[in-house]
Amino acid sequence: MKIAKTTITRLSILLLLGFIGAQAFIGWQWTTNSKAQTRAMRSPLLVSSAELVSQSELLMHASLACKAQTCSPSQPPMRELIQSLQTQITAFQQLAAAEKSQISLVGDVIYPQLAITLKRFIATEDLAQFQSGLLISHSTLQTAHQNLITLIQVGYQSRQQQLFQQALFVFALAVVTALGLLVLLQQNNKHATHRATQVDHDILQLATQLENIDAQGIQAKLNNLNTTPAERRIFANLASMYQDVEFQKRNADLYRQLYALIGYEIRGMTNTIQGGVRLIAQDAGENGAVMARDITLATNTLSDLADNYNRLISGGNKAQTGNVNFLPFMSELIVHLTAKTQHSQRTFECRLHDNLPEVIEGNATSLFWVLFLQLSNAISAQNDKYLLLNIRTEAAEEVEQTRLVFEIVFLPTNAVNLTDIQEAQWEAVDEKSGINDEWSKAILTKVNRFASSWFQAPAPNLPADGNGESPTLPPFQKLHIGIDITPKSFYRIERSLDNKRVMVCTDSPLQIDIMTRMLKQYGASVQVVRAANDIFKSLPTIDEYDAIIITDTLKGIQLKSFCKTLHSRLKKAAKTKLFLAASESSTVQDTHEYVDRVFYTPLIPYELIPNLTEAMQVAEEANVQTQNTFLIVEDDRVQQFLLKKLLSKQGYEAHTVSDGAQAVEYMKDHGADIVFMDCIMPGMGGIEATKLIRQREDEMDIHQPATIIGATALTSASEHKSCIEAGMDYVISKPYKSDEIIKVIKKYMAIQKIC
Repeated sequence: MKIAKTTITRLSILLLLGFIGAQAFIGWQWTTNSKAQTRAMRSPLLVSSAELVSQSELLMHASLACKAQTCSPSQPPMRELIQSLQTQITAFQQLAAAEKSQISLVGDVIYPQLAITLKRFIATEDLAQFQSGLLISHSTLQTAHQNLITLIQVGYQSRQQQLFQQALFVFALAVVTALGLLVLLQQNNKHATHRATQVDHDILQLATQLENIDAQGIQAKLNNLNTTPAERRIFANLASMYQDVEFQKRNADLYRQLYALIGYEIRGMTNTIQGGVRLIAQDAGENGAVMARDITLATNTLSDLADNYNRLISGGNKAQTGNVNFLPFMSELIVHLTAKTQHSQRTFECRLHDNLPEVIEGNATSLFWVLFLQLSNAISAQNDKYLLLNIRTEAAEEVEQTRLVFEIVFLPTNAVNLTDIQEAQWEAVDEKSGINDEWSKAILTKVNRFASSWFQAPAPNLPADGNGESPTLPPFQKLHIGIDITPKSFYRIERSLDNKRVMVCTDSPLQIDIMTRMLKQYGASVQVVRAANDIFKSLPTIDEYDAIIITDTLKGIQLKSFCKTLHSRLKKAAKTKLFLAASESSTVQDTHEYVDRVFYTPLIPYELIPNLTEAMQVAEEANVQTQNTFLIVEDDRVQQFLLKKLLSKQGYEAHTVSDGAQAVEYMKDHGADIVFMDCIMPGMGGIEATKLIRQREDEMDIHQPATIIGATALTSASEHKSCIEAGMDYVISKPYKSDEIIKVIKKYMAIQKIC
């Protein structure tokens, strides 16, 4: 009986498929018939007939409009309308002769009568008779046109009626067959329900067994002789999966360790390259210095890539989002973009607005690479010499969020100010170059909105040159990027430059505008001069200024000679400090000894203002460095020599050892006030050595313990935490940087003075 039901069920299914096929065939015929009807309604014959009606109507309206005027068939517009209607009559008669299956003009006097009416009017110019005949012909033409449409539609509608009846018949057969199938299925459902209940019970029992099972439990089930074959297959597959997972875990741990070692080795290599290049560049000529700069820039990029890589490895997927210190993050991004523009000898400026967040929620690594790749790709695609990165915020779509806006503007000249750029007639254009936004959204997890777009604006009219001609400039280009983020806090501007007078000397209108707005924002009074001679003219009253900031972009001067001369003139004005805003490191090598401090462009407010304030308030301090002793613990000979040379330039002498064990012995025998400790070394590392040094200081009850400064090529939070927990006072990054070294030493000396 069961077999018979199965056979009937299969037969019913085949019949249903046949019904579906029949309905599909009828539907196809219906569609074909509809398309044929549509084509017929658009046939040249019907189109010509409709045109004939339209032309006769136009001519009739024209004749009625001429009722109060003299209308001649030889004058426009009557002449053109009559000719057009005659042409249309001839064309229609030719089409009708070719389509005899649809229309026959035998015995039809409509069209000849209309042609006679037109000829009679041309001959007699009897307007009244013409209007009467034309009105009759127009009405007859409309009736003939409608009859032609009806004639064409009748055949197609008859065919559609037949198809509809066939579809109803097939549908009725399908309903009867479906009812028979449902009856058979209901009979089989009783048996299937009982079987499903048993399967559910077996699955529930298996799920209970698997809830708390482990690898040993799986093996025990496989060794149990009472385990059914089906259960044995399940547990065998589960055991294989457990083995694969354990293998993947072991491999993941090994790969993580391997990748961390690779990242560390990359940093080690970049440190060696940078140290070697600096030493070689000191004795190299101009070409060697330029080459050294290019090598250093490339090495910095590789080094920072290793930093990000180590961050990614150390954090993994456990810290996808967190709090990001936005301003240091922006500083890092701007430094990388500056290095890219320096390779192509272009000028890069930056404008940070006063409403930026201080801390945001997000993933620093993914946000950095998305922005860097977007902006870097745009820079590579444009050839303009001057670039401006404009960073601001605006309202986001959600109340609790803020939209960060990054606009990089490509300018053919720097003879414009921020207002010219802001008020330009910007219009959206097709994408010129950029990373796909969908890719960026995928990288930036938990970011609701990321969008980039390109804009273009005509360049403003510049003042005429010496020949009385205004230069014609190509249009400005701009890439606009908007990201919605969640801010945690906002940066507050403190007027730390109140009552300070600053003289700014540069010949770039764009740079003048940026620097002036930034300094005034922090409370300073700014005087702008555009030529070096203007500074010398101001020397009689120069002591009224707290600082003079000059840029290395001034044209027509030898910067080194200018700084040297100005430095000597300012000796009488002890209050006035001389600062250099430099875009090239080669400039600093020539001029650093003649200025009080160097600031690198583009100028970033939250970095520049504290340093500028500190530099203007520096008082003469006693020469206390000879009272302090230094120890360098570094296994890398190049880094060891480089750090010792940095300290010697500041007047400090340092002793060097190569590992942690030697450092512990040296501190026992000689001691040191400041120790630069490499965190990772062969043998005893810096962390273990620091613990031993601190342990001895506790045992000896030393009143003034040494200041231990850890140095590491790694950047992970866990690495820094381990250094601090071991007893280090500070942790700095390798390669060693002069500014960072001096800052740490000054902080130590300030603490010593307070104590």
